[in-house]
Amino acid sequence: MYVIYDQVSEVSGVVKEIVFIPTVSNRGSGRDIGQKPMVYPDNIPGMTSKLMINLETNDLYYDYYAPETIKNKISGLQQENADLNLTLGNLILENANDKATIASKEDTV
Repeated sequence: MYVIYDQVSEVSGVVKEIVFIPTVSNRGSGRDIGQKPMVYPDNIPGMTSKLMINLETNDLYYDYYAPETIKNKISGLQQENADLNLTLGNLILENANDKATIASKEDTV
């Protein structure tokens, strides 16, 4: 079995294609992993799987992650908006303090 993958770290890669009978023309950036057993993803509700290869042992495995949903995206944007509003409020206060300091120094001059 020949596995074509994109390397993501020194020890793992994301599998792009599996070729069971490789020829010279379909050998891309990959490696022959021999007669390793094919693995299949577990059905985990709310999770998405990605076929990976361990580059040290040539074992195939699935990496599971929660896909980005609109609800998660909105929640992240709301948090970012709150952080920006807080920063903006702090800058407005600093600006007002600076103006007051300048006005008091102008009065003394």
